Amino acid sequence: MSKENFRFQAHRGDSAFFPENTITAYKAAVDQGYQVVEMDTKFTSDNVCICLHDDTYNRTCRFDDGSAFAEKIPAEALTLEQAKALDAGMFKDERFRGTRIPTLAEALAFLKDKNVTVKMDNIFQGFTQERFEIFCDTIASADMEDRIAFTCKTLPYFTYLTKRFPKAEMHYDGSLTPEALNITSALAAHRLTLWVPYDNPSTAWFKGRKADAEFCRELHRYGKVGIWLISEVEELRVAVNEFCADIIETNGTLKPDALKLI
Repeated sequence: MSKENFRFQAHRGDSAFFPENTITAYKAAVDQGYQVVEMDTKFTSDNVCICLHDDTYNRTCRFDDGSAFAEKIPAEALTLEQAKALDAGMFKDERFRGTRIPTLAEALAFLKDKNVTVKMDNIFQGFTQERFEIFCDTIASADMEDRIAFTCKTLPYFTYLTKRFPKAEMHYDGSLTPEALNITSALAAHRLTLWVPYDNPSTAWFKGRKADAEFCRELHRYGKVGIWLISEVEELRVAVNEFCADIIETNGTLKPDALKLI
């Protein structure tokens, strides 16, 4: 891996300093030089795909007067019009008041002429079949397949998306068994990235194998290697120099110019 080809992925946009999964966070990531912008998607009750990570609006949304919800409001409980009426910025900081939840189509339209890859998190694997097809159709309609990436955690979704979007990057963060490595490599070849977590507090919940030099050397036999989720320069140094990572994911606390420091 050469540093010239190394990429930084912005987790939900620059989510450390901007309201996650909004145009504001995506724009900040682009302006700061991230090469990949990751986003999460959910559906409204009227079957519109929106950019949102959680199953509810409660953590990241407020009413326009700044008040929080009295009860849990599932993402699919509101129509698009109702979701658009919520403020998606104040939870981060008052200066982001007025920020709205973007639809997937709006986010793709904004990023289409930017020099970044747009990566879909594997949340889409929880959609109904109808909504999954709407999700795929929305991406196809954006006419930017060569700058789209999909992260899958199971092989059936990986197989389907590899065939439906033959120009898209394919990322796999499921169980890295010999079977999975052989299948994903055979299907995606040069457009495959395999993801493993860095062993730090942000990934403490993950019970599988964490990244180490030997494991990453083995994974490089099958495709590129991505390391998540890191935020320190020393972690970046290890990921690049010891793990030979091709891409890392950060929430925005680690900027692309940090590569100069290692």
